[in-house]
Amino acid sequence: MKLRLPHSTQNWISLIGATIAVISLFMIIFLFVITGVLAQQGSYMGLVIYILLPGVMITGLLLIPLGMLLTIRKQKKESEEEIPDWPKINLNDVRHRNAFFIFAIGTTIFLFLSAVGSYEAFHYTESVEFCGTLCHEVMQPEYVAYQHSSHARVACVACHVGSGVDWYMRSKLSGMYQVYAVLAGVFPRPIPTPVHNLRPARETCEQCHWPEKFYTKNLHYERHYLNDEENTAWGITLQMKIGASHAALGLQEGIHWHINQDVKIEYISGDEKHETIPWV
Repeated sequence: MKLRLPHSTQNWISLIGATIAVISLFMIIFLFVITGVLAQQGSYMGLVIYILLPGVMITGLLLIPLGMLLTIRKQKKESEEEIPDWPKINLNDVRHRNAFFIFAIGTTIFLFLSAVGSYEAFHYTESVEFCGTLCHEVMQPEYVAYQHSSHARVACVACHVGSGVDWYMRSKLSGMYQVYAVLAGVFPRPIPTPVHNLRPARETCEQCHWPEKFYTKNLHYERHYLNDEENTAWGITLQMKIGASHAALGLQEGIHWHINQDVKIEYISGDEKHETIPWV
């Protein structure tokens, strides 16, 4: 039985769009299954599955109604009969009924895949692999230092983006120009500092590093035994200094003294890179 569809769908633009959409869909499903079976996914594979191929599929879907619209306009100009501006949907017509069911089923599948794809794309763009090896390849020295730092188990976005939709959107919008700068090779060398569009540290870093809970000393007890006949116990009590006296001194010393709200730091930079500070 031949599938009958409205005449407006019988054009090259809609046919090409449908072909592109179907091929893209099967490629997405195929690559998704492959990555699931292999239990590993490269950074470029995630880019193709969750960003590039969905964009190609959406482009193909948009070509279908575009071709139908152009066909209707062409028929309206060539036909002597009056053709309405908007198509009439009559489910009693087998052509309209087939088109309606294809549209309904296709839209349901597309919305389901879009929900899954958007979820996976969100997590992919929040991953350390995406930040360090794909999107910010120009930041390779920072990525290498991060892998060997004390924050290596903390995701990049935990500090550089934080929680919330607003800062997620800000980071992705600002990242669009960064992607262009990398592709066009116009990014500054070296990367200028400081970065002015970072989220305030009080909204990210201090979620783990709580200044009010910094402790200056820690009591440590060690038990030893002498090598005499009775193996006499010998205890040593140590008071370990693990930080500056933040509470008593108001963060006037130590590595974190500059985060005190009452401390104002003034300095003069010798160059635009802020690498030479002659006066503080």
